[in-house]
Formats: sequence, structure tokens, C-alpha cells
Amino acid sequence: MARVIKNILSATCRLAAVGTVVSALAVPLRAEQCITLDDFSSSAVNAFPKEWRPREEAGKKVYVVAKEGDMFFVQARAKGGKSEGNGVEADRPVSWNIQEYPILRWKWRPHTFPRGANEDSGKDDSVLGVYIGFCPPDDAALCERSVKGQLSLTDRVMLPKLLLSKGAGSLKYIWSGQLSKGFEFEKGRKAVKVLESGAPTNREAWVEERVDVGSDYRRRFGVQTLLNPVGIAILTDSDDTQSVAEGDYADFKLCRD
Repeated sequence: MARVIKNILSATCRLAAVGTVVSALAVPLRAEQCITLDDFSSSAVNAFPKEWRPREEAGKKVYVVAKEGDMFFVQARAKGGKSEGNGVEADRPVSWNIQEYPILRWKWRPHTFPRGANEDSGKDDSVLGVYIGFCPPDDAALCERSVKGQLSLTDRVMLPKLLLSKGAGSLKYIWSGQLSKGFEFEKGRKAVKVLESGAPTNREAWVEERVDVGSDYRRRFGVQTLLNPVGIAILTDSDDTQSVAEGDYADFKLCRD
């Protein structure tokens, strides 16, 4: 049971653990409407993005900053096994008042879809994926111990309460090659929604997303009290299908509407 709970927390608690060490700086952009979470303009081209951390060091091989014209973005290319960073998320801690800014906006575009992937089955690979993690501030240390595999007997007793009554969990938004747009499913306390499906006509064109994180969190986890997110993560992976996945991410913003 403890192992199952630990796996459920993986997408959430690692973000909380990072969030206890690094605080995110948001740059005002028409502050009455949006703040820029990250447009990657402060990162060096051909390097892992500044202010982000890979779950495992090999993840630095997957995510690098690129530039087209005046636009900076993260270019993700996943291939091979874990030693090549395939299946490893890149995390960014956030200081996010979700009551004031419930909307997350960003841009993305897919290039190469993982062959034969189906996120609702055993082949859980996505060309593009964005996570938002939630963990109560008072339980950040418990989340960190869970991630590190340092749970005491008392911790193991407390974990179910953290999951079921304190609102811990993660939302994940994906671009799927197979599943229909709008399809939703759950894996433990990870609630997944398909925002886009299949290859676009123009793979060089950016698609802008807008999700109401506050509304989705209440609806998917059945809670009334909103927890402020502790971090976001991106994941482009093809480890389950042993293929290749490539896509880009850009211009993350927190907005009022």
C-alpha cells in the first residue's frame, strides 16, 4: 500500500520538495490580467531552462532552450531509456495565488508523436504534457520524505489522509496522438485531460492553451478549498513505447481570466 501511495504522489510531491528550496519569480505583464510565469527569455539557448529542475539529472538531455526570431521556448526530444532522460519530467516551483489567478495559459506544438502510445492504457507516453501539482504547505516535508523513500511508520499512516482529505494530487494536460480531445481519466490522484488530439495540419504553428486550473481542481478532486499549486512540470516521453517524441513549450502565464 505504501508503495502505491508513493507512486500516486510522485507527480505532486517532487514539485513540493523543489518548492521548499526555490521560489519562482513572476514578472508582471499587464498585472491586472496576467503575470508571466516563464517565457524562457532569461535562459541560455541550447541549455536546460533556468529555474527548472529535472526529476533526474539525465532529464537535462531532453529539454533545452531554443529561439526562433524573438521567441524563446523549450525544445523537448525524448528517445532511448532512462539513462537518456526519457520519461523524466522537468519541474518548476511556483508562487501562485490560485484564487487571484486561476487560469494557466501556454503555447505548445508537437513534432513527433510516440509510436503506438495510448495514455489511458499501459503505453503512457505523450508528445506534450503539462502537470500542476498540489500539496498542503504544512505537509511539504512529508512529501519530500516520500519522494526520497525516507518514510517512517508514522509517515505511512499519514499518507492516506494527505491524499484523500487534504487535497494533494496533480492535474495533467496532454496532447495525445490517439485519445479524443476532451477525454478525461484518472490514475490515482493524477487527473488527466486531453486538450488536443492527433497531428496538426501545420506542425510549425503554435497552439495556445487556456485552462481553468481552479475549476478543474475543484471538479476533479471534489474539494471546495483551493490549495495553491506548488509547481508545474512538463513531460515529453516515449519510454513506454520505445520510440521517439518531440515537441515544444513556450510562454507560460498565470491569468485572471
